[in-house]
Amino acid sequence: MIYLNNRQAQIDDILDRMAESLQLGDSRYDRMKGHYEAIKSWIEKDEKFFKPFAYELYPHGSVRILTTVKPIGKDEFDLDIALHIKTNHTSHTPQRIYQELKRRLGEHETYKAMMELKKRCIRLNYSGDFHMDILPGIQEFDWDENRLCVPDHELGRWVSSNPRGYAKWFIDRANTVKVSLLEKALRAENIPADNFKYKKPLQRGVQLIKRYRDIYFQEDDTYKTSSIILTTIAGLYYNGEESIFDTVENIVNQIRHNVNYLPSRLKILNPVNAQEDFTDKWDVEPQYYTAFKAFVLHLYNEWQELKKQHGVITESRILKGLFGDDLFTKAQRDQTTLLESYRKSQNLGISRETGNVVKAGTIASAAVKTNTFFGD
Repeated sequence: MIYLNNRQAQIDDILDRMAESLQLGDSRYDRMKGHYEAIKSWIEKDEKFFKPFAYELYPHGSVRILTTVKPIGKDEFDLDIALHIKTNHTSHTPQRIYQELKRRLGEHETYKAMMELKKRCIRLNYSGDFHMDILPGIQEFDWDENRLCVPDHELGRWVSSNPRGYAKWFIDRANTVKVSLLEKALRAENIPADNFKYKKPLQRGVQLIKRYRDIYFQEDDTYKTSSIILTTIAGLYYNGEESIFDTVENIVNQIRHNVNYLPSRLKILNPVNAQEDFTDKWDVEPQYYTAFKAFVLHLYNEWQELKKQHGVITESRILKGLFGDDLFTKAQRDQTTLLESYRKSQNLGISRETGNVVKAGTIASAAVKTNTFFGD
């Protein structure tokens, strides 16, 4: 029995369930979508600047690549939006584009009270629900519809960006696996399997690493590693593993190896713009790199313990410590409910000789017993 007697598949199920709890739900996504479509409509009606231009408004970042992580202790998500204006950027100054967006949002009775000015974007705070970062940009090249010039209004210059191209790169990396180990195991036994189309091991791995990052830096986030660095590292180091567990292990192993053996610091470049170093801050403030190395080493050591141990108590302790007590407990409870329901419906028992799940009534089998953890 590929799932019921497969510890790795069951661990992947626990990891998948934890990641799902961190995911942006459909109702929240629909609500966000409604809000950014309303903002698009408001901007389109602007007679003073925006109306003559063709443009798009689209999500990017973790919402677009499905790696959202609910903040610890909060019920609020980030939504990154690009305002992609299709005109020649040399005709406008960075300050003009930024200020025109600020002006237009400020003319709306609701939006003006929600605005928070950031370095390259304008944030709208939907209290207790989410905040939306709107990044204004003008198309950089006619031959590449994804490349943008975005304003750094503090420095007064354009900065090259490609949020949609980055998202395509990451999703293409995630889709190198067509069917995950967990989906294969569940479907092989006709156990109800959710829609795995948007739940690839790489996406789940990123969610879990980001969640661990949030817990690790919870007491002091001064030098917390950014999500774009972790997401890019994961995408670069991913080798097409079918298992969530193997995905995380491979990424962490490669980071640790490179941190230990490269002659200089680890450098993470934007995969769709090699001129952009996501880790350039590590040169100016090396404390960020020191904190990153300590964070990775701790995750690596805990993952090695998880690989070695087979006991319920030890495995539970490690997973709770890495990803949170509540997150793990809910995942374990949901998995147990599924397994017990399935075992009863299929009249399954436990072999007295091997401890494996078998058809009840067969030789050396016992009645169905309560699942405790990973089929034990």
